[in-house]
Amino acid sequence: MVIPAVTVSDLRRVGLPPSPVHLQPGTGEAILNVPLVLHTTGGTVTRDTTVLGFPVTIRATPTSWTWDLGDGRRIGPTSDPGRPYPHQTLTHAYTEPGDRAITLTTTWSGEYTIAGLPYRPIEGTATTTSPAVGVHVLSGSNVLVAEEG
Repeated sequence: MVIPAVTVSDLRRVGLPPSPVHLQPGTGEAILNVPLVLHTTGGTVTRDTTVLGFPVTIRATPTSWTWDLGDGRRIGPTSDPGRPYPHQTLTHAYTEPGDRAITLTTTWSGEYTIAGLPYRPIEGTATTTSPAVGVHVLSGSNVLVAEEG
């Protein structure tokens, strides 16, 4: 009996989820020259499928993330998914006001098992890209106000 090999094409077709984009503050607004905190969540995903009539379990793990910040800048690829405030590890400060669209591309590696045999690696990687998250970058100025009294 011939047991099929699972390929990167199989990894790409099993419906891996895009990693969610989390921003802090989460208001959809950022202030010019003030760092916006970036992070994502998610981990290993398991999918059951069939390859050449054999039941296969694919296990996919995110290995890196690339943030497109909508202003011509990118962070990554990085193995750091980021962390929320106050322990943030990924930030970006916009230098021009305006509307931006942030996307996150996740690179996945995979492995598979057929009929309970040991897991084997899948050669190659798959990527998913999140839907764009809009950020309105505001400019402002400091104003000192004297209190009466």
